[in-house]
Amino acid sequence: MNILLIGCSAYMDQGYGCPGEYKCIKAVAEKNGEFAQYDNPVLVGFLRCKCPGRATISNIGMVKKNVQIDAVHLSNCMIKAIPMCKNHDFDEFKKIVEKKFGVKCVLGTHAYD
Repeated sequence: MNILLIGCSAYMDQGYGCPGEYKCIKAVAEKNGEFAQYDNPVLVGFLRCKCPGRATISNIGMVKKNVQIDAVHLSNCMIKAIPMCKNHDFDEFKKIVEKKFGVKCVLGTHAYD
């Protein structure tokens, strides 16, 4: 299962509990959290969603042109951050990704604190 991760650039750049993507990458390797559903998850890419996020969908398309993707995971820092992201409705984002690219889109990544 080839995984593309998408994280919140603003959250990572500010270091709010996660200085970057290491928790998500570790979770893929350990099949932790949302990655437990896969027999053999392989991280094939990591994108940062940069406010206001207008380029994120097209960036997924650019990755998909170059790498086989089976699932896109939106990181915890995107979907669970407080205050919530004011730029995305993640249920709608998920629908767009699944329809446009024909891949599974999962809201969440790891189970780490």
